[in-house]
Amino acid sequence: MANDNRFGHRVALLRKDKGYTQEQISLILNVTPQAVSKWEKGSALPDIGLLPLLATTLGVSVDHLLTGDRLTDKISPYDGEYKKEDYYWGLQPSWLAEQIVEILEGSQVGKRLLDIGSGEGRDAIYFANCGFEVTALERSMPGTEKIRQYSNRAGCTVNIVHANMIGYELTDLYDVIYSMGSLQFLPLELRHSHFEKYKRQTKPGGLNAHLIFVEKPFIRTAPDWDKDEFFYLSGDLARYYYDWEILLCGEQIIDCNSSGIPHQHAVNYIIAKKIGVEG
Repeated sequence: MANDNRFGHRVALLRKDKGYTQEQISLILNVTPQAVSKWEKGSALPDIGLLPLLATTLGVSVDHLLTGDRLTDKISPYDGEYKKEDYYWGLQPSWLAEQIVEILEGSQVGKRLLDIGSGEGRDAIYFANCGFEVTALERSMPGTEKIRQYSNRAGCTVNIVHANMIGYELTDLYDVIYSMGSLQFLPLELRHSHFEKYKRQTKPGGLNAHLIFVEKPFIRTAPDWDKDEFFYLSGDLARYYYDWEILLCGEQIIDCNSSGIPHQHAVNYIIAKKIGVEG
């Protein structure tokens, strides 16, 4: 979905390879032929909810449809690190995860939680040990194996889902939807629809908590930053959650040594509560 319309060209080539006309694709997806034509010309993009069906129809994954990469070719830029015995991100839970547990302690909010981009599972296992029913969504196969090993050692249960957050359909409702430094893999044009999906699939009274990386001209890009990672701007999270009660929101500069080379990140974080009643 780049400005040079690689997405549209990809859709057109895959459609023709499968022998479909634009009209046939439009019938399958319940859209107009004109809509399909606009996608292929690059003048419009399909709704995020149509991507799984479009990908299935064209015989590819959502990841390949969006980027041209196949899951079997490239799963995660962290695969190499996650294959090592040591835990790249460590085993201690993040301070954001601890904040969630503290906020919900003694509350009537349920504890069904989705951890997006769970990595090696440090926060997922922490939440599970605190009584949460945890689903850990992770793109990296070595990462999911690390989560499985860690949860077995910790004696807790985590529902592990090996999938890319891009295009992954949320069919269940959650009390908490959480991400710790993983949403930079969402391209700019997909962010609004993904945040709307996270908000929609959160139960009334539930929480969304995220930490994202923001661009600052005085901080160098981290040495392990991947070409498929995209910065946010200061204030983006507050704008996505303007219609929720914001319990915690801030920005800070943190020191990091994740690549073995000391560096810094500017991060923006939020914990927001969905106000409303079911029905």
